[in-house]
Amino acid sequence: MNYTETIELLLHDLLRKRGTPACVNDELNDHPAILQLIEDLMAIREFTYGISNGDLSQNLSMKGYWAGALKALQSNLRHLTWQTSMIASGDFSQRIDFMGDFSASFNIMIQRLKQAEENEKKYMTELEKREAQLKESEQKYRLIAENMDDMIVLMDDDKKVIYCSPSIKRLLGYTAADFIELSLTQHLLPFITIQLGKIAEQDLAAPPVLMEVEQQRKDGEIIWLESLMSIAKDEEGQNMGFLCVIRNITQRKLAENDLQQSYERRLKNDFFMKLLNGDFETEADGYNHAYRLGIQLPNHFSLYFLSIDDSGSFISEVEVNVLEQRQKNMDALIDQLTNQEATIAWEVPEGIGILSAICDSNHKSKEIQLAESYIDLVSLSFPGLQAHIGVADYFDSLTHIALRFKHAQSAVRIGKRIWSQQMVYHFDDCGVYQVLIPFADSDESDMFVKKTLGPLLEYDQKNQTELVDTLEKILSGLSLKEVGKQTFFHYKTIQNRKQRIENILNVSLDSAEVRTMLGTAIHLLRMISGKG
Repeated sequence: MNYTETIELLLHDLLRKRGTPACVNDELNDHPAILQLIEDLMAIREFTYGISNGDLSQNLSMKGYWAGALKALQSNLRHLTWQTSMIASGDFSQRIDFMGDFSASFNIMIQRLKQAEENEKKYMTELEKREAQLKESEQKYRLIAENMDDMIVLMDDDKKVIYCSPSIKRLLGYTAADFIELSLTQHLLPFITIQLGKIAEQDLAAPPVLMEVEQQRKDGEIIWLESLMSIAKDEEGQNMGFLCVIRNITQRKLAENDLQQSYERRLKNDFFMKLLNGDFETEADGYNHAYRLGIQLPNHFSLYFLSIDDSGSFISEVEVNVLEQRQKNMDALIDQLTNQEATIAWEVPEGIGILSAICDSNHKSKEIQLAESYIDLVSLSFPGLQAHIGVADYFDSLTHIALRFKHAQSAVRIGKRIWSQQMVYHFDDCGVYQVLIPFADSDESDMFVKKTLGPLLEYDQKNQTELVDTLEKILSGLSLKEVGKQTFFHYKTIQNRKQRIENILNVSLDSAEVRTMLGTAIHLLRMISGKG
């Protein structure tokens, strides 16, 4: 092989193969310049190979155009690597201008990465804001759901419960898990299933349905519920199932019931006041008016006046509004009396009027029995309350009801003064007091007593005697001997007392007119002394 062919083969191997060229042999030892060229080309080749594989850590010691270009490329690549790491760390201010079209594309890529990062930051900020709002909404919803009194139930199309608010625990005593897992709707709230079935048969535009029903709680208490049932729809108007909002309206129903009862009491009171005032022209008018009000007015009845002595026991100490509480207690007592068999009670000034159906021929004993039972009821319901009851005389006519009721009131006025230890007084037992009671509280009665018995009263008070009591026994129709036996005095002593009374009053007790006058004065005295 001649020298030219050797050089060609050497260059061919250096350009196309790695490693030492095969043609390098001892023959080239005499040509050191060629050997140096081979060494430089091999160094450049290895340096280029390293750069092509991403190894930028090599050192090229030789100088020259080709070596300088390779070193410049290595330096640019090193700088590009650093810039890339800065961009990766978030520094999008990096730019390159030493790589032609690559520089333009690279710089555009950095701008887009910067814009993408800004967009991502905005998105993340908005996402975090929405998550915070959602978390706040969830907290508010949880707070509302756990503390609201209303119960919310969501069901699917098959009426299966898919959500129930925790307020069911306070409302019905069950947990939401019990309600959902045990499918208690059909057993616990059957009216919901029935009503939703009716709603489902209508179109989707069916209006909400409002129901009020009585319901038993888990602890057995009966309460009133109000349920608003409707078809649940999503934002697009698609049917999601059924929505029920249930609340406890027991207090409202009680208030409505109290209002209705108060209204009925007022109508009843107005009717009896008209009856007692004689506002009905005929007896038939009274019965017809009672029938229209739903009052079963009997043809034969007894009449009572229940006097309430309000000394504080009728009023609860914890109530601020005393008058309101007193009225509540009065209403409760009237309701209890009305609940007695064949009894009607209504409020009148200073007490309660009572009408009781009675057909017994021995009506007086029956009336006293009933009056005693009414007193017992008052004592049981309001212990310590002072109550007295007057029984009217009996008539077989509604037209005499006003007079009879006045007689019942008079019986109480008389009885409380004359028989203070009793609580039941019958007008038939009041005797002459029936006539005297209208005058008992007048100034004329005081003047009559003082004029008739004044000297004798003064004598008893001054001398510590009991001549007025002796006079009352003499006027009762007893003989002087019988008076003596009752008072444990000798007949002569009673006779002496009779003469002393006649001298003090300057009258004769043998005169019927005098005896009537003195007897009337003594009766008035007893009534005056007993009034409070």
